[in-house]
Amino acid sequence: MKNYIIVSLYATDCNMKLIEAYTDRKTWFSFRRSLYHELDEAFDNEEMDLIEQDKLRESYLILNNSDQPIGLLELSLRNFVDGCLSSPVAYIEGIYLIDDVRGEGYGRGIINWTKEWGRSKGCTELASDVELENESAQRFHVATGFKETYRVVEYKMAI
Repeated sequence: MKNYIIVSLYATDCNMKLIEAYTDRKTWFSFRRSLYHELDEAFDNEEMDLIEQDKLRESYLILNNSDQPIGLLELSLRNFVDGCLSSPVAYIEGIYLIDDVRGEGYGRGIINWTKEWGRSKGCTELASDVELENESAQRFHVATGFKETYRVVEYKMAI
């Protein structure tokens, strides 16, 4: 039997459920491919393995009242986030909803639940990021109360 977290939506009269994503790895992978389509599949699989082992990261599938998967929420606790002054910071690594349910209040409900999750972990700030070209996600973040801090391009190298 799966353990669910029941989430009451603040914007609508329906509910949703969250379940740890590793319990349905196929759906988790499918939603990650939709959200992180620029990553290759091998990277996605490796990162999923790391998320399962990392105590500072959590990943949830979002289910509707019929227990149908409608989205994905990936969270972490970060020691440092640009634009934030506290530590740790509750961080939305990724949020994804299927097109059919966008605009129905699920996103706002997830943000409200995530704020409570962050408070329960001792955080006073919630942060997120959005790809520069993803204007609909930027509008979503502003509509749910986020304030833009920086626009950057990130780089890395192996050492």
